Amino acid sequence: MKIEFYRTILCPRCLYVGHALKKIVASSPHLELETIEVATNLTRTRHAGIKTVPAIRIGNNTLTGIILTPQAIRHFIEQHL
Repeated sequence: MKIEFYRTILCPRCLYVGHALKKIVASSPHLELETIEVATNLTRTRHAGIKTVPAIRIGNNTLTGIILTPQAIRHFIEQHL
């Protein structure tokens, strides 16, 4: 399953979520993580409907928020398995 992670390089919340996602993906070989840098992919970000970062997208569903805990991220991913 493909997970898209929208982030910016300067966002500390994005860094935190990125670490959590890498751990989750490392323990689940059926997951594929694609990291999208919003600043250099504005058109793709806009077409995906992303308005804030960090944002995690699976299919047509998006999880975003100021504080995304590892538990919330795991729960979001598990809903799509």
